[in-house]
Amino acid sequence: MPPVPARIVLHLKGDDVARDLKGWHLRLYPRLRGMAQRAGIGFDVRARDADITVGTHSAPDGRFDDGNLHILDDRSVITENVLNAGVAYFWDFWHLDPQGTKAFSSIGAKTYSPGEVPFRRAKPFYETLRQRHVDARQSKYTQPEALRRFGPGALSVFFQGTYPVQSGAAHISDLEMLRAVLAGAGDRPVIVKPHPLVSAPGDAAAVTALARHDPRLCVTDANVHDILAASTATISINSTVALEGFLHRVPAILFGRSDFHHFAGQVDHPDQFATVLAQQLARKGGYAQYLTWYFRRNCLPLHAKDLEDRIWRIFEEAGFTQSRFGL
Repeated sequence: MPPVPARIVLHLKGDDVARDLKGWHLRLYPRLRGMAQRAGIGFDVRARDADITVGTHSAPDGRFDDGNLHILDDRSVITENVLNAGVAYFWDFWHLDPQGTKAFSSIGAKTYSPGEVPFRRAKPFYETLRQRHVDARQSKYTQPEALRRFGPGALSVFFQGTYPVQSGAAHISDLEMLRAVLAGAGDRPVIVKPHPLVSAPGDAAAVTALARHDPRLCVTDANVHDILAASTATISINSTVALEGFLHRVPAILFGRSDFHHFAGQVDHPDQFATVLAQQLARKGGYAQYLTWYFRRNCLPLHAKDLEDRIWRIFEEAGFTQSRFGL
């Protein structure tokens, strides 16, 4: 008997199963479903197993060994028959990756050569991103519309809550990171923005308490682009805002694992911060070239004319050729 054709099985967060793949955070999946339907490939949607958490990076129990291609939304599980999918920081770009999403994507292991992308080719893409994000003052999450102005030369610190630690991408908390920044900031102003969705109320209260005794420190919920306009560097575990800072030509310093570390300063121990800061403040250009390399060469752009061809290449690299789907 011929082998049973493989199906595509999409694993979503429980609350998303009933959405019929509608939502900004699910935009790749209708494209996958349409692609499967046109080819006659079976396509199933299931609730993601509750024990596959953000900190789960392997599945040795064989649960995915059924001959189908399993796509896990917003996870980073390395095992046979699995690809991980998720938004790659900016809504129009996605990871579809055997290693993981965001900090754990396979882009992190790639080598970036600064001369690889000519500026003349990168500039149009960079300017398009600037129009979408900087000119429109738009970010991944909803931002205040009111304009805020800050004095120049600030170090901007962006909190991310407990997610980086829970996922295994960091071993330092937001507050510990902030203390390291304050210790190495000199007389520079330090602007802190708690995460609008996941920062604990206690973190904001702790920063406010620190600010009462440190005149350099300002805690704010202002639009990220107003903060970035006043910044000389961004500091985070591995935040999307670091990439948004590149649109303002502002260097980034990271305290955790990241798949865009190629173009950022990395702090592995709090005592390194002042040294890494000095290195990043000396950075001269290259932002357009790096963002073009990262997003256009290594992510799935939803607007790309060859999106389905790119998806097929990823499927094939994972061992799922068209013949395996019975085509």
